[in-house]
Amino acid sequence: MNFDLIIVDDDAEYIFFHKLLAKKSGLSEDPLTFSSGQEVIDHLAAVINQSINNTLIFLDIYMQDIDGWGVLDYLQSVNKHEKIKVILITSSVSMEDKRKAIQYPSVIEYIEKPLMMNYLINLKSQSIF
Repeated sequence: MNFDLIIVDDDAEYIFFHKLLAKKSGLSEDPLTFSSGQEVIDHLAAVINQSINNTLIFLDIYMQDIDGWGVLDYLQSVNKHEKIKVILITSSVSMEDKRKAIQYPSVIEYIEKPLMMNYLINLKSQSIF
């Protein structure tokens, strides 16, 4: 698999944990990390008009500034869902959130925290792009 990994969560412990799992599973050696929706939107806006690589985003839904829904709205507005895929990793168990998530073309999975190593190992063997 050849893609960039971005981890977005406002909880530093989850960023550390998800980054560690990504490395240990062989999914990504050096994922980019952001602690807010605004930070990742700013990053994506800066690179979106360049030749953007396939990108996988681990995205939390509920964050302080711009939440995961705001990030997904941004991704939908730039229409790059063939190059950017999102796995929502959230503490929300709400069926309403799950239904809302599948309405975004970039969302490929909805996972309740915590992320597990076996999921990443299976993901590594799949072709998501």
